[in-house]
Amino acid sequence: MLDGLFVTPAVTAIIEALGTANADGRIAVIGDAKLATALGASRDVIPVALSARAAKKLPNAVPSIDALAATIEPASLAGIVATDVTTDDAWLATLRSYASLVRDGGALIFVDKGHAPEASRRALCAGLTELEQRHAGRTVVTSGLVTHLGTVSTNSTIGAQAPVSTAPEGDGLH
Repeated sequence: MLDGLFVTPAVTAIIEALGTANADGRIAVIGDAKLATALGASRDVIPVALSARAAKKLPNAVPSIDALAATIEPASLAGIVATDVTTDDAWLATLRSYASLVRDGGALIFVDKGHAPEASRRALCAGLTELEQRHAGRTVVTSGLVTHLGTVSTNSTIGAQAPVSTAPEGDGLH
């Protein structure tokens, strides 16, 4: 996704986002070997879903998000850095699977070429809080915190969470 020349500004923005989120601990980097390698210099990184060629160079690479989910405890990562979320047609399911692997208060970070409004919309629809966006050249780094608040119903049309009423029926207020 990122050309070699433009990795450093994106990595700097990602490190800032992880710092703001206090995301200390193991993170997963999905879909970009250069980001995984650069972030791995200072953090515990699990590279995920890389090309076969790139995975050969990173011995701890995991082939897919499903394989990662099978090897770690749910909600155990400090954060996930993912690329091309704004161009993923199955983005809502993808973001839900990512969020299930990140601990409460952990960071979910998107790295995309442009598409800043769409990245913000998708982060909000996925239920992320404390959103931030950083620009690194043409790359937009969108970050938010994962919050596990329990089970709520979901409006699948727009991906927003619908409120769940706890008031008993016939409470006299209506």
